[in-house]
Amino acid sequence: MTKPMKTLDLETEFKRLEDLIARSGTFFLAGHLNPDGDTIGSMLAIASVLKRLGKKVRLFSQDPVPENLCFLPHASSIRSTLPSGKFDAAILLECSTPERGGNLEPVLKRAGTVVNIDHHKTSEFYGDINIVETHSSSTAEIVYRLLYNMHVNVTRREASCLYTGIVTDTGRFHFPATSPRTLEVASRLLETGFKFSRVNDLIYATKAVEGLRILGRALESLEVMAGGKLAVLTLKTSDFKELGARPEHTENVINFGLMPPGVKAAVMFREEEGRVSVTFRSRGHLDMSLVAKAFGGGGHRNASGCRVKGGLSAVREKVLSVLKRLLKA
Repeated sequence: MTKPMKTLDLETEFKRLEDLIARSGTFFLAGHLNPDGDTIGSMLAIASVLKRLGKKVRLFSQDPVPENLCFLPHASSIRSTLPSGKFDAAILLECSTPERGGNLEPVLKRAGTVVNIDHHKTSEFYGDINIVETHSSSTAEIVYRLLYNMHVNVTRREASCLYTGIVTDTGRFHFPATSPRTLEVASRLLETGFKFSRVNDLIYATKAVEGLRILGRALESLEVMAGGKLAVLTLKTSDFKELGARPEHTENVINFGLMPPGVKAAVMFREEEGRVSVTFRSRGHLDMSLVAKAFGGGGHRNASGCRVKGGLSAVREKVLSVLKRLLKA
């Protein structure tokens, strides 16, 4: 098993979390803003196991669960309002910093122990317990390892949640972070008998009409720059209003930017109120996480993102300037 960055002993951190779960009764679980399949799947799987162990669990996501993930078991239990009261432990999933989960400080102050479970190399090790494994394909893969260490028999429903996390964060086992261990974990999950083909169909072969329309608008905006190496997609607030689309309808749209031959990196700008959501993708060794981190975000080498305050035109200019210099170098 690989060890995370810095000097933490990963096995020790796993054991500390196992002990924490055993002695604690109340848990707060949260994922990052604009939650994806890995965040939601991991959260629901851990929550299900904790509840089976007799624990009380509250699940939080500042942004709503994406429409294409609402099929997951108990997805409706995830709330967008912070709970009151104290918690023995707060577990943050796939949040490189606490701020990636939104305004969590009021709850974290009332939590006995803060746990950071992440696989991003930009993670800041802010937890009392930090399980950060940068070579894992997904947070769901790390969660499976935790449950395996705890000798938990994963149910079909929990398997479907973890599989969703793995299959989405690996791009259907396409991204470089996919490892033999990733495929082994997926295989073990399939052995539970959950309907993986249905999960794949709902995630990748089912798309709301609004999602198809916003995809078309994004493709209409496509620009190729930097000598054909950079693809740029732009979505304005007016596009969403006109098409009746929501931010979650842009899931996977950025990946179309990498399709033109010769393109090494793609960026999508999505205008929000007072800020711009920026998503990066790249091929090979181009490290998009460095660009995202420069603007207060984070992620992986080939898949990262950030939210930048300011108007669309100004943010585009700043980010594109950095990307063009990177591609030129």
